Amino acid sequence: MKSVNKQNIEWRKIKQVSLTVNSVNLELIDVQKIILDCSFENISKGRCKLEISEEKKKKDFLRVYTDKPLMEVNIFKSATYLKKILGFFDLNQNNNKKIQVSLNISDSLMVSDKGYLYVRDDLQINVNSISWKIPII
Repeated sequence: MKSVNKQNIEWRKIKQVSLTVNSVNLELIDVQKIILDCSFENISKGRCKLEISEEKKKKDFLRVYTDKPLMEVNIFKSATYLKKILGFFDLNQNNNKKIQVSLNISDSLMVSDKGYLYVRDDLQINVNSISWKIPII
């Protein structure tokens, strides 16, 4: 993410990252993985790569970098969850309305009044929950 000077800018803390899904890919190597390329709804610059992998014991997290306009999110769910979410994506494939994802995170991110993300150092934050808005009609 782009580093922004903190002076003369009003900052607010956010504990939710809102995304719009631009594309969905399925990767099958050793485990099934859904890879989503997303843009932000509440952050003005950059993009987000969200990966949903089959795993039960790992914690979900997001990673923010200071040297690139990319946020990476790793979500770990059961095979049943992956199958269910793929079914919902399939229902949406001919719909012009985009899928939206909200991530509730354990720590706050600083965002300016213009939507710029402030990041001093690379960081990793736990994702507490993920919610979906998948238009069907």
